[in-house]
Amino acid sequence: MGCPLVECEQPEIFKLNMPVRPMALKALNEPIQMRCTMMKASFLLTLFVLFSLSATGCANKEQSMFTLQDEHYQQIMERQKAGIDPETQAPVDLTKVMNEEDYEKLGDAHLQQGDFKTAKIQYEKVLQASPEHIPARYKLAVIYLEKGSAQDAYNQFHQILDYDLNFAPAYEGMGRALLKMERDQEAEQEFQAALLYDGELWTSKNYLGIVADRRHDHKEAIHLYEVALQKKSDDPSILNNLGMAYYLDSQYEDAVRTFQRAIQVGGSNDKISNNLGLALTKLGHFDLAYDAYARGMDSAKAYNNLGVAFLEDGKFARASRCFEKAIETQPTFYEKANENLSLSNRMLSKLPITQQQTLMRREPSCLSGGG
Repeated sequence: MGCPLVECEQPEIFKLNMPVRPMALKALNEPIQMRCTMMKASFLLTLFVLFSLSATGCANKEQSMFTLQDEHYQQIMERQKAGIDPETQAPVDLTKVMNEEDYEKLGDAHLQQGDFKTAKIQYEKVLQASPEHIPARYKLAVIYLEKGSAQDAYNQFHQILDYDLNFAPAYEGMGRALLKMERDQEAEQEFQAALLYDGELWTSKNYLGIVADRRHDHKEAIHLYEVALQKKSDDPSILNNLGMAYYLDSQYEDAVRTFQRAIQVGGSNDKISNNLGLALTKLGHFDLAYDAYARGMDSAKAYNNLGVAFLEDGKFARASRCFEKAIETQPTFYEKANENLSLSNRMLSKLPITQQQTLMRREPSCLSGGG
């Protein structure tokens, strides 16, 4: 099952990432009010070491300027780069060294902006002072997981248990890391352990469904996703996973209904639309499938994917029309469309001439509406 050609979007199980727990990300960053006249006065003796500070002044030499500041100035600069509005902050006490809470909040600000590298540095500063600080270690582990360092993530999640053996998200985190390392059986044990400590942890049910799907036990996966939906009824990621389980179990009508519900409740992931298109092709609703594909990708790729569906269904003439349409829509389209067209034409040429002519006459276009 599935698309034999590289550029066909494959059925894909949406792996839900557990979000970092919401933190109170208060603006704690106070600005430095440095006028250029003050700079000239306070750093008069050191101006000669700079390459140049022309009349355009301080802003043009930010990096050089801050090589002269002590660690407190550097901390303030980091705070400003974290996106805190400098106009709303109280004056900064430069004698105060940032504490663990400050570093964690600064890390949260960077994490919220997607700056994983800087967030990681701040959380590590927290852990240097307080290795038992579970929230910072958990978020550090999530960063490792998101950046593809599954073993490092596993180690951090596991270390949390040294300080709190009952912390269910740590077991789930280890399971997520093990899934990334394709150690499904061990991952399953960790998700089950998470549920022992927190039976309401619906995300672990979702991950157990993914494990079941990966071992081709799709009916068990369907059951697990449905249990997860009892806790989180309108979660588009679980609905998408349930739809894929139906699809993989050849229950295509249920798959279509479930994907449509995922979209209705706000699922905007392109894969959901792609998966809906795959299920619709299995029911022979090719025009509707094109509409679904087109919601999740550009029209050229949508035509290509539809052509692959026709190719798998033995509709070689119509497949060729779709590949031609993909190339016409986007002449610079990836070369796979041309390869797919060549393949469908070869398959068509193997049929008797009269059958070829009949098919080409009966299927003059990719879509029934003429598209």
